[in-house]
Amino acid sequence: MEHHEIEAVLEEHPQVRRSAVVVTATERSGSTMIAYVEGDDLQPARIRAYLLAAGLPAESVPQLVVPLPVLPLSVSGEVDRSGLPLPPLPVAAVGKSAAGDVHPWFLLAAVVMLTVTLVAPATLTDVLWPGSTDLTYVPSPWSWLFRGLYLAEWLSFSFGLVFLLVGRASVARLAGGPWWTTAVHLSLGWLLVAWWPQDNFYRLADKFDWPRQAALVYGFNITLMLAAATLAVFVLFGRRRD
Repeated sequence: MEHHEIEAVLEEHPQVRRSAVVVTATERSGSTMIAYVEGDDLQPARIRAYLLAAGLPAESVPQLVVPLPVLPLSVSGEVDRSGLPLPPLPVAAVGKSAAGDVHPWFLLAAVVMLTVTLVAPATLTDVLWPGSTDLTYVPSPWSWLFRGLYLAEWLSFSFGLVFLLVGRASVARLAGGPWWTTAVHLSLGWLLVAWWPQDNFYRLADKFDWPRQAALVYGFNITLMLAAATLAVFVLFGRRRD
């Protein structure tokens, strides 16, 4: 069924004043149909049951129903779809507890992964960049400040790896499309993982070794700028508008 046909059925409901049906991209199912309904005390489950009772085929019944007191309108009086809130809206839409969306085993796995990935930078720094963290001639308290920097870089690298491994689905719920999902996912990951290798390479590079300095600038500085710019553009323009 076309979206306007589903909206027509929705607006036959005595409590629904206006409606808008949109489809948004998701990571798991590819797309999710969402019905935004304007009215008072509307229950998502009852709206879906109403649509089924009205004879809509199951595949034409929106997976999510989002009740709003007022739908945004354009200057022409039509529903302004660009002003509709972006999914996910699990609590308002399906009436489930938000705490149930994160399984305890997933949190445990994330903690274990974070711990395991933290071992890599902590143990491999001296193997990959011998002497880069040597603080023998750095007096206290400055040496402790540098140790804090090294720990921050290890934690950032570890968290970035975990995010790259498990964070794509969460990005997809915001990005609304495979291209934005990939761009935002990789940009966030790179902004986190880059600091550990970058800082160690720089500490061992001669400041007059222009070929190596240029390689480091374009390998890290420029790519970090591009990653930040990608996120800025996404925040400004990249959200899906149906």
